[in-house]
Amino acid sequence: MKLKIESAETPDREQLRSLLIEATEQLSGAGTNILETRLRWDGQPMLLADANLHPVLVSFEPEHSEAALLNGLRGVEQLCNALPWINQVYESLQQKQQPPKLVVIAREFPPGASAVLRLCPGLSLYRYRLLSVNGEIALWLEHLDPPPAMLAGQESAPRQDAAALPQEASNDILPPLTDAESAYFQQL
Repeated sequence: MKLKIESAETPDREQLRSLLIEATEQLSGAGTNILETRLRWDGQPMLLADANLHPVLVSFEPEHSEAALLNGLRGVEQLCNALPWINQVYESLQQKQQPPKLVVIAREFPPGASAVLRLCPGLSLYRYRLLSVNGEIALWLEHLDPPPAMLAGQESAPRQDAAALPQEASNDILPPLTDAESAYFQQL
């Protein structure tokens, strides 16, 4: 049997949505449940629940990576605001109140993707290619790996204590975040 593999044309939004529904386990791992295939928010993202009962928002755009990222960030904010209600509506989340994750998919990675990944640990970025394999349309997803500093669990730059700075410089610097504040902002 011969394989004939070619590039396919850019899909429309609904064709890409159908292909992503088929690829949910690749995006969010085994045991993923689809909660909503089309939320009525900007960009009409999908809502999944991963095996650890985290809500996963999937934001995608056939062409514009910046729009996919911005719509996804807006969607995560809406999801955080509605999390108590969402946990009541979807039994798959089992009232766990887990922080949401964001998956962004576009034809190319958005500008500044590595910096955004470093600052948002709950974010996954993918770029896609559409292939025709023996006449059947297939979706190829490439995951952007996090920067090495994230993998090692290190911060990219160590924080300086405000007390160690000269007095005139420390007036312009906010005090360091508490562990609880840091954890909250890392969830976003």
